[in-house]
Amino acid sequence: MRKRTSIVLGGTAPHTELIRRLQKREFYTILVDYLDNPPAKAVADLHIQESTLDQETVCKIAKEYHADLVISACVDQANITACYVAEQLGLPHPYSYDLASRITNKGYMKQVMYEHGIPTSRYIYLEKGEEPQGLRLRYPVMVKPADSCAASGVKKAYNKEEMLTYLADAKIISRNGRTVVEEFVEGLEVSVYAFVADERAHIIMISQRMSVIEGNEQVLKCFATLAPAQMSQRAFQKIETAVIDIAQAFDLNNTPLHVQVLINGDDISIIEFAPRVGGGISYQTILDNTEFDILEATIDSYLQIPVTPHYVAPKNLCTVNLIYGVPGEFDHLEGAEELVKDGIIESIHFHKTKGMHISDDRASGSRIAAFLVKAETKDDLLWKIKTAMGRMEVYDPDGISIMRKDLYLKYF
Repeated sequence: MRKRTSIVLGGTAPHTELIRRLQKREFYTILVDYLDNPPAKAVADLHIQESTLDQETVCKIAKEYHADLVISACVDQANITACYVAEQLGLPHPYSYDLASRITNKGYMKQVMYEHGIPTSRYIYLEKGEEPQGLRLRYPVMVKPADSCAASGVKKAYNKEEMLTYLADAKIISRNGRTVVEEFVEGLEVSVYAFVADERAHIIMISQRMSVIEGNEQVLKCFATLAPAQMSQRAFQKIETAVIDIAQAFDLNNTPLHVQVLINGDDISIIEFAPRVGGGISYQTILDNTEFDILEATIDSYLQIPVTPHYVAPKNLCTVNLIYGVPGEFDHLEGAEELVKDGIIESIHFHKTKGMHISDDRASGSRIAAFLVKAETKDDLLWKIKTAMGRMEVYDPDGISIMRKDLYLKYF
């Protein structure tokens, strides 16, 4: 029998594990990514260097290799391409191309949340060429491209002048020139990892995001996540209700659902969401802490195999810690293997491969790697993180250290 072929869109670190999962299911895996050497290239059976956003080219590749599956677990814009190609070729997919396209538009997302009474901040949505008129939002405000990946182009503006400057930048980053300006909401930011099954949204785990806004460009950088997140029972109940309402409002079923939320006391405000796996190595923390394999469930979602989520309450304190670098070229990282052997860290996962450029204009541009730490107590957790940051070093090709040693979780 012919071996089934899967096309994976995007060579990100979590897609390395996605490819391994597909190979265990005896899929021949083709990675499509425009980079020369993305992290997932090392495990894919074949790497084709094309953009995941070029729908017609991906469709041509899928036809040429007789693809049985086109999938993207963690990349919003690539999800659109996956659903487009699947519909064109009659392949299974978790939701329609139309829904995938609309749901990645933050303006549409906010509109539907407002219509269904889902708590979110006040906002304005601007189509291409449209300018803000008589803005009635309170400063500070968050300015965003309506269709960017992750935190690209997301800036905090304290006045009209800053807002207009960041708005011009956001229009350039947006694929369609669409932007969103919304009131800034104070609070603890958390990531909700859920799976919608049998028309019910199951919250698997919630992690707390630790972020800073840096530099003249006001770049938002998440440097760590902590699970389980610290919150009141009332806030959790409101999040649970909101997640259920989101799934129903957007007609989502048999799919992962990643929701970003701000918590202020018992009150919550939904930032945004996506029907996909969370970024980074959240798939690993979910598996380690709850025994739920969200990547396996995502493959089933794409293949239209019904998922029955089985999971347990988080057992330990668990952090994902991001390693950032100063601008330059990444060559290698030292110290991680010894830290794993010594039981200080659980694992290391790379966002950059040898020779990749490190920039500081956006958060993802300066992320080099992430390491996972688990502990039973808060003090032990913080000690392990501090020890790991002290013993690891990142070098450029000239042997110069380029690791940010200041940006890590010091307290919570």
